[in-house]
Amino acid sequence: MAGAGIVNSRPESHGKKRKTVYLIIIVIILTAIISGCTKGETDIDPIGMAQRTNALGAETEPSGGSEKLEKIMNYTADELNEIEKYVERSKGAKLTLHRSKSDEQSLFTRIVQDIGEIPDNSRLKLTNYVRYSTYIAFSETGNQNLAVKGADDTEIIIRYNELHSGRYTAETVFKKNVFYKIDVGFSYSPGMTPEFQADSEYKLSQNAPSFGGIPKKPVKAIADIHLRDAFILTGADGKYYMTGTYDPVDWANTKEIHVYRSDDLAAWTDLGAVWNYQRDADWQKEMIKDGSSPIWAPELHYIGGNYYICYSMGWGAMNGSILRSRTGAPEGPYEDICKRPVFDYIDSTFFVDSDGAVYAIWSDGIIARMSDDMTKLVSSPKALVSESGLRVGFEGCFLFKINGLYYLCSATYAIHYREDGSAYQSYDSFYAVSDKLEGPYSERRLLLINGGHNNIFRANDGKLYTTAFYGNDFAERPAIAEIEVTEDGLLKLRA
Repeated sequence: MAGAGIVNSRPESHGKKRKTVYLIIIVIILTAIISGCTKGETDIDPIGMAQRTNALGAETEPSGGSEKLEKIMNYTADELNEIEKYVERSKGAKLTLHRSKSDEQSLFTRIVQDIGEIPDNSRLKLTNYVRYSTYIAFSETGNQNLAVKGADDTEIIIRYNELHSGRYTAETVFKKNVFYKIDVGFSYSPGMTPEFQADSEYKLSQNAPSFGGIPKKPVKAIADIHLRDAFILTGADGKYYMTGTYDPVDWANTKEIHVYRSDDLAAWTDLGAVWNYQRDADWQKEMIKDGSSPIWAPELHYIGGNYYICYSMGWGAMNGSILRSRTGAPEGPYEDICKRPVFDYIDSTFFVDSDGAVYAIWSDGIIARMSDDMTKLVSSPKALVSESGLRVGFEGCFLFKINGLYYLCSATYAIHYREDGSAYQSYDSFYAVSDKLEGPYSERRLLLINGGHNNIFRANDGKLYTTAFYGNDFAERPAIAEIEVTEDGLLKLRA
């Protein structure tokens, strides 16, 4: 009361001045809050996407307009130059000779420089059908009117990834400067001189060209835990939670799902088997009748105030379903809320868009909306593909959103060349970008060599990381690498 008396004893003009000062302070505070909400991706929600969405950055329209999107959707001049360097090391096609069209076993294999080239060989006496396998890119977009002059029973197959292919037809369209895997076969007869024809110039590469994806400093494992398909979530409590394919010594018997917790991404505590096949499986055992327990690639997601695990069943089933925490805690225990497979192939993940809608993505980029109770799909599945029609990878997808753009990661094997010209294969993470959820997406770019089947998460310090489980000096151990979004909207490994 004494304080009130002192205030009331002041002249009215002083009270008005004080009110004015208060209003100015309030306006400054509100302006700062609003400004913070509209800044770039590093200023949004340091806990990350756990509470609400997979939106890891500002919810704004893509900046830069159509010019920026054009750069994202197509390879830049520098990227085309990198592809050219790759093709110089990988040019050519693989030729195989066969006794008949239906005979898969080859009599002879050789790398040739062009489709239609048939080097002299004694096995030609036994040959009635030849096949060429290569990656091809054309200088112009179009159908190309592909044909093999001087050959009969020609068959041309376009392979969009390891899971999807189609016959070449009059409706097939090739996007310029994009390498498509192509198989060309035709009947062979002695003395023939076949000639492969296309409407525009083309280049051949034995392997799918790639560029980038090599970290300037080696990726280091963050825990000595035997784990594949490492998945890390920044939880609603600000702690980090990790899961993945547990102890994959025997892929047919990975048996259970473990969740690990950490305060700092360095020291991890095993919260135990939150789901065990022998203990908790029911209908799953009816699907896998040989007694095995292949539980693969679980992911932990925080959606609508609770934790969900999507997981895959491997050989014998090759599908997936969903678990939900009974307690709302990441360590569970978990219950089977679907009582059946929800996904018709492996490697499922969830994406929560800015409007709160929840989507499932599985296989090589199949997407469908989830029901509100997270027990079923409520829209027709659609394929997420690049403008060229190619898929980003063939498994291990993850989708997230930053600054109005959608980023689709997927895993596949790729061939790379060392400085000495020798080649090696690795299991890599590629990504593609779109301004629309259902695409079309850009042509794929390599994110991280040995980074296949990853996820992207934002740490408490605001940094973005991709997960991995291979490195120069370790295998099947969880690891992370820091990434950033460039001004052009592309992803880049930080030095």
